Amino acid sequence: MEIDRNNRTAWRLPSFIFAISVAGCLLVTAFGAPWMPPLWLGLLISVVLALQFYRAHPGRSESFELLETPFYLSHDTEVFERYRQFSQQLLKISQRSSKVYRDLALRQLEEMTRHCVELGQGLIVFTETETWRLAYERLLREPTVFTYRSVAVVRHPRYWQDAAGVGSMQFNFQLIDEHVITIERIVVIADALWPKEQDLPDDELRQWIHEQSVHGIWISLVRISDLASEPELVRDMGIYGQLAVGTQLLAEDNLRTQRFLLNFDLNAVRDAERLWEKLGIYSVAYKALLDQFRL
Repeated sequence: MEIDRNNRTAWRLPSFIFAISVAGCLLVTAFGAPWMPPLWLGLLISVVLALQFYRAHPGRSESFELLETPFYLSHDTEVFERYRQFSQQLLKISQRSSKVYRDLALRQLEEMTRHCVELGQGLIVFTETETWRLAYERLLREPTVFTYRSVAVVRHPRYWQDAAGVGSMQFNFQLIDEHVITIERIVVIADALWPKEQDLPDDELRQWIHEQSVHGIWISLVRISDLASEPELVRDMGIYGQLAVGTQLLAEDNLRTQRFLLNFDLNAVRDAERLWEKLGIYSVAYKALLDQFRL
């Protein structure tokens, strides 16, 4: 039976002592003086009682694991250095007696703790667009990332056509020209920009789509209204191979990036891939539309 990580640490030391005690008892019985076995038997009984104590008090394992944390982190010098700095500052905070200071400091620490929990779960949150774009380019240059699947939810005709957006698109074209990566994009379009009676989206948006298609990005299109039964599919996201999934949250103008969530959790990547596969059922290839309407 698999032992939970929290309990595994607590069992490690007692189990080791138990094994040594059994081995010692056997050796002394075989080769030692006749008065020694009772001593080992007493030690063995003590170890068994200790094991029962750890079973009855599983919460103790957390404290035991906290004591081992620095030893685990010492193998990662970069993380350990930050752990050391945080620990030193926590000690300084603990030494201040002002209640007002402590209340304010603890509130700040709660926020930092929530942020650390997110990081521990593989989630990195960007609130500044330029900082996110640097991470975006690093991900697409990552040697283990061979495919980039993007879902663009377009509610404004100038979506991703500002200076930063144009720069990112040119970077996409460069990667394709260098045969670094394969890029696929599903464009989810508001009905106002692609009315039912129109064969293709409005001209301004269509030019943006056509440029990407010409440069080798595989483009598919779908109207937002076609996804009414599955609204969870209307999500602005990018899947970076098997490494991470990014979700973009736009401001009210549907142009500026307000926040960007980058999740390195494998389950999140798999969930995003399932959404992508569903979107593929509803969407139609841009090139197929051109052929259908002989454009």
